Amino acid sequence: MKILSWNCRGVGNPTTVRELKQLIVANVSDIVFLYETKIKSNGFQRIRTFCRMEGCLAVDSEGKSGGMALMWREGVNVSIQNYLKFHIDSLVRLKDDEVFRFIGFYGQTDPSSRQQAWDMLRRVSDKVNEGWIVVGGFNAILNDSEKEGGHRKPKILMEDFCTTLEELKLTDVKPCNGWFMWTNNREGDRLVKERLEKFVVSDATMEQLPFLTSFIICQSKSDHEAIMMDSEGSKPNKARAGQMVWFRYDTCWVDVQELKDIISGIWSKEDCSKLDKMDLTRDMLGPWQYQCFRRMKNKIKRVEEEISQLMDGGSKEWTMQTCSTYLDALMRILTVG
Repeated sequence: MKILSWNCRGVGNPTTVRELKQLIVANVSDIVFLYETKIKSNGFQRIRTFCRMEGCLAVDSEGKSGGMALMWREGVNVSIQNYLKFHIDSLVRLKDDEVFRFIGFYGQTDPSSRQQAWDMLRRVSDKVNEGWIVVGGFNAILNDSEKEGGHRKPKILMEDFCTTLEELKLTDVKPCNGWFMWTNNREGDRLVKERLEKFVVSDATMEQLPFLTSFIICQSKSDHEAIMMDSEGSKPNKARAGQMVWFRYDTCWVDVQELKDIISGIWSKEDCSKLDKMDLTRDMLGPWQYQCFRRMKNKIKRVEEEISQLMDGGSKEWTMQTCSTYLDALMRILTVG
């Protein structure tokens, strides 16, 4: 499953529509979320047809700003649950009949209205029983590393955004290439870059889609880059016989019961030769180890983020004591995974 999101800055221009189609075709996008479309919803059927997408829900712009659209290709099972001018809520069913909630989101640009956007996400979360994914322009940053140049964002706004994601148990999926999603295209000291767009996913979705990755796609027709999420972006397979599918024994595996069960299950097969068992062991343990390392990296990342937040505030004595606790947790992760 590949999901594309883009602040297209208007799709009334034929050149932008052609670039959109190229984006969809080149990246084999299954679902496309667009915002700042700047056209009425009835104008989107033509764009849907031109881009050869099967389904579409569009939300009207207000004058020359706003507007959203969600499109999906043939064979993709999308069911719209609800929509307003700042979000589209949908249910996506995968081929194995698993489902996840997908929300295309566009946060208010006015900081004084930002809390309304977070409250809207809270209301949506109350109705979500599945794993969920939220993508779009949040118009907010989590910390100072997500902005370069210009005036610093008020710390309280960054803290509100962080608190909202923590409360909703949503994790930021950082892109594997690049960082900033918007630039003002100025030169010298006037250049400003920000990471305003992102994918955030629930813990349940991370477990459901362990190979999920996101990456940035540079654009020429907008000052915002597009962002893509691939649910199988880091999935190992034999066609990509790289290091991720090679099993390397490490002492940290010695007491892992799951590893013992896999090996025992393989070598207890009576209808396989020793060579076949060795091949099967290699084929199963490589991807297993890769998933373990991926989960370990996610745990380490969360602990590192919590340590970083602690270092930014609180009394020195309390902070050092708590950091010591988190460092112990980090060592346990590194020891047993």
